[in-house]
Formats: sequence, structure tokens, C-alpha cells
Amino acid sequence: MRRNGFISLTGLMLALGLLLLYLGLGLTAGQRSRSHQAVDGLAREMALDMQQVRQRCVGNNQSNGRWKLVLEEKRYVLQEGYIRVKERPYPPGLQVTKGDVHFAVDGRPQHTMAVVITSPDGAYTRSIVVAAQTGRIRIA
Repeated sequence: MRRNGFISLTGLMLALGLLLLYLGLGLTAGQRSRSHQAVDGLAREMALDMQQVRQRCVGNNQSNGRWKLVLEEKRYVLQEGYIRVKERPYPPGLQVTKGDVHFAVDGRPQHTMAVVITSPDGAYTRSIVVAAQTGRIRIA
């Protein structure tokens, strides 16, 4: 019984090609999901810290920037006056809008009303939006 070597070589090459295709798709999806998780995690933590700043301004009846969230190039800082209460560095490669987030006594934002967090490749973004009239903080 004779076998055709061309058919077995073609089948082997086809199987190897499919394996490489699946591995390639799996590796890029894994990288993408890690950067998405970093963006989502930072957005949730930053929104919670914004809510804390808002609660302190409303609850303590203090505005004019006493409690604020300072968005710097490589990290954000939660401040009470000049005292740094919390510093949180950004995950590597993420781009975040710079500015200060602080609230009036009635809970409305005074300066920055939106923060945009972007993944390193720029394909995935999350926005933290503060409503101008109510001060409600949401992640979009």
C-alpha cells in the first residue's frame, strides 16, 4: 500500500498553520484584556476617590479646594489642603487627563468635570464624568 507524501505534508502544514493562528489570536487577546483591566481598575478606583472628595466637601461644609484630587502625569494624589492623603501611580503606559477635581459645598464640581483614561495602544478608553448640576459621578 503506497501513501502519497504530498497529502500528508499538506495536512501537516494546514494543522501547523491553524495552530499558529489560534496562538496568535490568543496572545493578542490576552494582552488586550490586561490593558482593559488596568484601565477599568484605575477608573473604578479614581471614581471612588472622587466620591470621597465630594463627600468630604459636602459633609464638612468645606469647599474652595480644601479636599481635592490632583491628576498628575504619572499618578493622582488625594489631598486635604497641602497634606497628601493618598498617592496612586498609574499602571505603565496609561494616559490620563491632567487637572484638579474638587467640589463646592453643594456637591457640584468646580473645575474638571471629565477624566479620560486611555490604554497604551489608544484603542480602549474609559471616562469618568461628573454631572455639572448634581455632582453625580459615573463611569462611561
